[in-house]
Amino acid sequence: AVACLEPEPGSAAGDMLSVAYLWPRALLLVSSVLYGTNFPLGRVMNEALPAAASSSARFLFAGLALSPFLLKLEPSLRARALLCGCFTSLGYISQSVALVDTPAAEVAFLGALTVVVCPALEGLVDGRKLGIADAPQTWLAGLLCLSGVALLELGGGGEGGLVVSAGAAWSVAQAVGFGTSFYLTERMMAREPTQALPITACQCAVVALTTALWAGADGLGLAPQLLGHEHAEHAPWLLDEATRAQFALPGLVGAAFGQSVDGQSGDALRTVALAAAWTGLVTTAANRVAETVALGKMGSSEASVLLATEPLWAALFATLFLGEALGPADGAGGVLILAACLVNSQSPGAVRVAFGIELEEGGRKGGG
Repeated sequence: AVACLEPEPGSAAGDMLSVAYLWPRALLLVSSVLYGTNFPLGRVMNEALPAAASSSARFLFAGLALSPFLLKLEPSLRARALLCGCFTSLGYISQSVALVDTPAAEVAFLGALTVVVCPALEGLVDGRKLGIADAPQTWLAGLLCLSGVALLELGGGGEGGLVVSAGAAWSVAQAVGFGTSFYLTERMMAREPTQALPITACQCAVVALTTALWAGADGLGLAPQLLGHEHAEHAPWLLDEATRAQFALPGLVGAAFGQSVDGQSGDALRTVALAAAWTGLVTTAANRVAETVALGKMGSSEASVLLATEPLWAALFATLFLGEALGPADGAGGVLILAACLVNSQSPGAVRVAFGIELEEGGRKGGG
C-alpha cells in the first residue's frame, strides 16, 4: 500500500552516483513496482477463488515467513501492535473485496487516499494544528485527492452523476485501514526504532488470523454477502468435498506442484497457487522487509515520492495482464491522486513559499 509518511529533513547523502546512495532508493523503487503486482494478481485470484480463500492463502504464506520475528516483539508494544494489525487487516480485506468487481487500477488509485487519512488522524488524535497556514500541504493534498476521486467515479458512471460503487467504497475503506496502520506504526517505531521486523511480523500474523476466520465463516456460509462473494454458487464451499479441495490451501499447494485436485488436473489452479505464493512471500513478507531496510537509509520525504509510484505500476500491470484500459477521466483522476501524494511529501514551509501564504506574527503555528 502507499505509505503516508511525514516530511522530514532528507538524510545526508554523499555522491549521488555512489552505490551507498543509490541502492536504498533502487530497493524502494523495486518494492513499489512489486507492490503494484498485488492488484492485478488479486483480481486473478478472486476470479478463481472466493476472496476470503485467496486472502487467507496469501497471508498464511506471509505470516509463516515472518513468524520467526514474532518472539522478538517487545512486551510494551504488543497491545498496540495487535491493534495495528487489526487495521492492517481492514486494509487488506477491503482491498481483496474491492478487487472482486472493481478495476485493479481504480482500487490502487483510491488506496492512495491514505494521504488524507494520516494527517486527519494527527489532527484528531494528536491535536496537531491543521489550519491552512499551519499545514497548507495537507489541504492542497486533500483537495487534489477529492478531485481525483470525483473524476474516477464520474468517469465510470454512464448516467452523468457521481455514482459511488460498492467496490469504490471498499477501496476507500482500504485507505482508512492502511492509513491508520501507518499512523500507529509510526508511533511504535518512534518508541522502539529497532522493532521494525517484529512489528511487521505481528501485523502479518493478525492479518493471517483474521483472513483465516473470514475464510472459515465464508466457507461455512456464515459470511455476509456484502463481502463480495463472487462464488456464491459454491457456498458453503468448506462443506463440499470438491470445492474444499479446490479452494482450501492444501489443494492450492498441490496444484502448484502439478498434483490433481479431486481427481481433476491441477493446471487450472496452478496460476492461482503461484499468485498466492508470490503475493504472500514476495510482495507482502519480503517486500515489507525491503521497505523497512530502505526507509532506514534515506529521508522519508524522498521515500514517499518513490512509494507514490505504486498505483502507476498497478495500472500498468493491470493493462498488460488483465487488459484493463484507463479512460481519460480515470487517468486524470489517478494523476491528481498521485499529485496529492507528492504535495503531501513537501514541507509546509515550501508550500507556503510557493503559494505566498504567511504565518501570523508571533511565531510558528505548526509543523513547518
